[in-house]
Amino acid sequence: MRFLAAVAAAFLATAIPAVATAAPEPAKAAANRVVLPTDVRPDRYQIRVTPDAENLKFAGHVDIDVTVVRPTARIVLNAADLTFGKVSLSGIDAAPKIALDDQEQTATFDFGKTLTPGKYRLSIDYAGRIYQQASGLFALDYQAADGTQKRALFTQFENSDARRFAPMWDEPGIKSVFSLAVETPEGQMSISNMPVEEEVTPPGGLTTVYFSDSPKMSSYLLFMAMGDFERVSQKVAGVDVGVVVRRGDTEKAKYALDATAKLLPYYNAWFGTPYPLPKLDLVAGPGRSQFFAAMENWGAIFYFDYAILVDPKLSTETDRQNVFITVAHEVAHQWFGNLVTMAWWDDLWLNESFASWMENKATDHFHPEWNVWLLTQAGQQGAMRLDSRAGTHPVITEIPDVFAASNAFDGITYSKGQAVVRMLEAYVGEDAFRDGVRRYIQKHAYQNAVSDDLWAALDEASPKKVSDVAHDFLLQPGVPLIQAKAAGHGIALTQSRFAADDSQKAPQTWRTPVTVKGLDGKTWEGLVSASAPATAPVAGPAVVNAGQTSYMRASYAPALWARLAPKFAALPAADQLGLLYDSRALGEAGAAPMSDFLALARNAPADADPIVINTLADQLGALDWLYGGRPNQAAYRAFARSRLSPIARRLGWDAKAGEADNVAAARRAVLVNLGRLGDPGVVAEARRRFDRWLREPDSLTATGRRTVLAIVAANADARAWEAIYAQAKASKDVTERGRLFNYLGASNDAALADRALKLALTPEVTSSEAPGIIAAVAEVFPEKAYDFAIANRAKIDELLEPTSRTSYYADLAQASRDPAMLQRLEKLAATVPPSARGEVEKAEGAVRYRVAVIAKRVPEMDRWLASTASGDGRGR
Repeated sequence: MRFLAAVAAAFLATAIPAVATAAPEPAKAAANRVVLPTDVRPDRYQIRVTPDAENLKFAGHVDIDVTVVRPTARIVLNAADLTFGKVSLSGIDAAPKIALDDQEQTATFDFGKTLTPGKYRLSIDYAGRIYQQASGLFALDYQAADGTQKRALFTQFENSDARRFAPMWDEPGIKSVFSLAVETPEGQMSISNMPVEEEVTPPGGLTTVYFSDSPKMSSYLLFMAMGDFERVSQKVAGVDVGVVVRRGDTEKAKYALDATAKLLPYYNAWFGTPYPLPKLDLVAGPGRSQFFAAMENWGAIFYFDYAILVDPKLSTETDRQNVFITVAHEVAHQWFGNLVTMAWWDDLWLNESFASWMENKATDHFHPEWNVWLLTQAGQQGAMRLDSRAGTHPVITEIPDVFAASNAFDGITYSKGQAVVRMLEAYVGEDAFRDGVRRYIQKHAYQNAVSDDLWAALDEASPKKVSDVAHDFLLQPGVPLIQAKAAGHGIALTQSRFAADDSQKAPQTWRTPVTVKGLDGKTWEGLVSASAPATAPVAGPAVVNAGQTSYMRASYAPALWARLAPKFAALPAADQLGLLYDSRALGEAGAAPMSDFLALARNAPADADPIVINTLADQLGALDWLYGGRPNQAAYRAFARSRLSPIARRLGWDAKAGEADNVAAARRAVLVNLGRLGDPGVVAEARRRFDRWLREPDSLTATGRRTVLAIVAANADARAWEAIYAQAKASKDVTERGRLFNYLGASNDAALADRALKLALTPEVTSSEAPGIIAAVAEVFPEKAYDFAIANRAKIDELLEPTSRTSYYADLAQASRDPAMLQRLEKLAATVPPSARGEVEKAEGAVRYRVAVIAKRVPEMDRWLASTASGDGRGR
């Protein structure tokens, strides 16, 4: 699943308690884990559904071939929001007593007599809801090109919402064969994981579309879609690869189809195991979720339109990059996650960390000009911020129940996880790492696995032992801090723990792979830990964590920093990013002067790599948020504008012939941040271009339009707000319409923010658009957006999939600078189960951290700015 960092959480429903007593590894439940009873095993599901899209309901029938493993009188499986009709079991005459547990989301069938071990068929008639959020079987409404209103159906089952589609054993460690049949109206297309086997249309009736049996797979990977679709396809390595879109969107699908045609043979070769299904569809749906962008259903990957379709008139260079990367992520899951699946959600990283790493490896192979490993640094830094304060957790974290699982879908699992995978590959070497992964895939294909299965395979393939380093980084939270100081003719390296707050100051040790590289090219590599410091025989200015391939912070003694910082412009782009990120993080935590970062920002060259420029602009913009109307904000803004304005003059407003895609992204970041910093010239030019665009829609490119709208929206008055509102209502493109509505929530004007919030709960916006408007307001007025959402919680809950409700509310508060927000979050925590409070704890940690930085570090920045203005900006 490709999750959205803005609201990075998911919800996992529970089964009826059956406490296992075995150890957690390998592939056994932890002692306190809530799981279904194991005395009955499903082998094959034969599901038939008849959707009633207009009335948002469906009827279903399922025949489940089961094996009774141990004598039992009851069969317990998962079911949520389902009603039951006839239930029968082969060989048993009497109907069972049915007990539903809505809280645990289970159905218990008590047959009143002991079932002896053997094979049975459980047959169930049932009915369910069609949701209007991405959960279970759900509907997405849209306006077709001819102006008619249309409704398409899709499914979303991760973590555990397959139980909303059919009663089943809905746990990742239980794999079965699935056979699906869908009653389909005339003129519509149904899609599932496997190819269509047969279509039967009785006179005057619905067409029953029968799909071939799936391979053994986990329930969350099952998929169904139905609607007025078209499909473009081509044969790739013997596989029928297609992109399924709403009628009229086939031209927008060609970029993703071409990307998949490149990626599939690459993955076949890299994994050493060919893609095993006869077809691979990428299915596009209108709208969006606040939680995820795409889902890796085996053979039928779902994407929201914005994550897969490329429109030459509306898509930017960054959009094209994101589409390729997202396709790479989900196709990688066909091996990591689908062919081999984690045994339980505590090993979610086996799916998501590897897919996140593989997306970058594959993208770098096909598009080295994008410098994707530099782009990943932003996500890694977000993970490090979370990982160094209250609310963090290990990558491999205990998941006792479904509520706790929501905490695992976050930057730790995705971005820290992929950073650790990259570090391990760099540590053992590409060939050994790939060989170990191939062994793992081949040994555990069509099965479930745990983390140590992977480490065992890598240890067999690598001359360096991987498991010890992996355990250090994955089984405990936190960020190692490698401290460097001069020692004779070398650099002494010691390890401690980087802490952004007091919760993270307990000592920990990591065996950390470290690379030290001098400006003369001399390099040292080795492991550094708290109990095993090292001395790198590298003299002169040198970078610790050269290449930025290790998950760590680097701190330099003043003498070393004084020699290295002036050489910033001569460093590779990756190390420039490392110094920028580390110096800001260390400064905010009080482990180094804030002046280290500010001096780097002041001296950064205007012609730096576009990704470095993009990062610098965003970092300066982030620090401005800390000021929040404080008396010295004007002085800080003058400094930040002085750094970005020369870059803006060099880049200009319009793309130049032949420029790299990353330049366009850097231009947008610089101009948008200048607009938010109140640069009068930039704001005036954006308004001029906006007014012309209203008259001449073709006057702006896609990137230019996105840049201008962001600046105008942030600085909007009532006239500009109304103009954007009119454009949103008139837009015929679902993705563009959603973006325009989000811009209405981005204004710095409190009254306009109130209008946007009020608009979010009107019929003018769809259920998938409304949460985005409120989230946009939260980026500027977090307290206002949070209070509005909580006051209207019952209504907003209906707009959110159950999987993301707690995290959505918590995330609205994340950007707050107000200590009083902590009391609000405490009240929120009291409304959710204890094991689901991790997302609230993360928000509390973010607010506490920001309040502390404002109190302690902003005055330090003020002093440096004052000294710089007086000509005495000496830093350390």
